[in-house]
Amino acid sequence: MMEVYNALEPAQKIFWTVAIAASIVFVIQTIMTFVGLDHDTDLDAGGLDGVDADGVSGFFTFKNLVNFLLGYGWAGVCFKNVISSPTLLQLAAVGVGVVFVLVWVLIVRQVMKLGVDKTFRLEETVGQVADVYLRIPAAGEGKGKVMVSVRGSVHEIDAVSVSSGIPTGAKAKVLRTIGTDTVEVEPA
Repeated sequence: MMEVYNALEPAQKIFWTVAIAASIVFVIQTIMTFVGLDHDTDLDAGGLDGVDADGVSGFFTFKNLVNFLLGYGWAGVCFKNVISSPTLLQLAAVGVGVVFVLVWVLIVRQVMKLGVDKTFRLEETVGQVADVYLRIPAAGEGKGKVMVSVRGSVHEIDAVSVSSGIPTGAKAKVLRTIGTDTVEVEPA
């Protein structure tokens, strides 16, 4: 095995060394991610921002370095017989490394979007204009229902009136919450 390695050109030795080392680190990172022991280290990039999400605050991270080296090393190994110019081979390897990093950043951004809290809170309806779904009786005579849109999602909520009744199909403004499942409204 060492005879084959020693027979390689110096540039190919570098590509193989980088590819194998980056692959080993990548496998270790992947295992640590599945076990729950992964932590990313940010390097100061002089104000450059990449991914702006919890846990990943900068573009220059250890994982991005490993991804770059993974793409760089294996591109240099794989393109050796396709690209004869050493300069073009280096440029192609750097390009593939950059693409690996960009793909990783896009994946992380999409995964971070999954962690956004989309929990509905009744308090978010205060001040909103709602559609009366079921007639709301006059104050103290019972409950009706309103449909209100919060952050692009429509919710059906029990409602009571502060004064006169509000007919089905009318608009009502949410004034405040009552308990955990009812709002107080007035005609809009």
